[in-house]
Amino acid sequence: MKKITLLFYCFFIANTAHSQDFGNAATDVYVMEYFTNPGQFGTIPLAGPYYPIPNVITNNAFTMLGGDFNASGTLYTVVYQNPDYILGTVDLSTGAVNYAATITGVHAPEFLSQLSYNVTNDTFYALSHDPNNSTGTQFYSLNVTTGQLTEIGTGTGIGNGVAMEIDNNGVVYAADANNGNLYTIDINTGVGTVVGNMNPNGFYPVGQGFSIDKSTNTMYAVLTNSNGLIRSAFYTVNVTTGALTLLGDGSSRQYSLFVIADQTLGVADVNLDSFKVYPNPASNKINIENPQRLLLKNVKLFDMLGRDTGSVFANDEINIENLAKGMYILQLETENGTTTKKIVKK
Repeated sequence: MKKITLLFYCFFIANTAHSQDFGNAATDVYVMEYFTNPGQFGTIPLAGPYYPIPNVITNNAFTMLGGDFNASGTLYTVVYQNPDYILGTVDLSTGAVNYAATITGVHAPEFLSQLSYNVTNDTFYALSHDPNNSTGTQFYSLNVTTGQLTEIGTGTGIGNGVAMEIDNNGVVYAADANNGNLYTIDINTGVGTVVGNMNPNGFYPVGQGFSIDKSTNTMYAVLTNSNGLIRSAFYTVNVTTGALTLLGDGSSRQYSLFVIADQTLGVADVNLDSFKVYPNPASNKINIENPQRLLLKNVKLFDMLGRDTGSVFANDEINIENLAKGMYILQLETENGTTTKKIVKK
């Protein structure tokens, strides 16, 4: 019996990963579907299927108007609460938006809907546009502590900028809903330059979101054709020509948030040992604290013979009340790897 126990425990340790390597391509994207209000917040596999949302975190989310992760893995988003734009941080386990600051400095009557993080200078940038196309599109830097926008330049030259993303090299990309063009924006002057046209099948895509897979520096997009139909489609974007490659159909839904999940943390930042399990030993339940907000794919508790105890994980805790006294192995499978913890039932 002791020999079996030792072999089983060594199996878990040998298969424990400590961090994500950016050489691994992203697999999932966080989306906010606002066909109804409140809407659904969850994740979609980049490989599809794209509808319905396969991993719904909440059906009762505020409409998140664009967003991005910072270097420490916090997802920032913009929420409109008339008459203010609110900067918030998103709880990835519940979809709740926590207040960070009230955003000031938006050009009236423009609509603020794009937020992107620049890894090269640790700064967030924002884009606003006028739905009536009277003032064009403005480019800003954003102070996430105060919510203050600082306009860069006097206008991008983009008529109706509706999607924005910044790649690993600090290059800013944006889409124009008026003509389907892909632009780069000079981060110092705010001036836009046409890269190429993205209109598939003659329909100009209305941008809902760009997101970069930082492991490959590949840009993805969810776009809606502006031909009067509410229909989303998922693409990769050739950033040198603007050409789109269709990945799949998102059905008759619109997404106001589109942020690749696996880009949240770099190699040095991911720490699977950051999970805190308490109390331990315990008699009734074990609490699991996830300070880095890693996406948990599976949580299982095994006895020392490798048998799944069937204990249910819910609300950040796992019930062990009906288990026999002794040692168990808690397995936590995340998007960044798998780790294990020894648990003692007393």
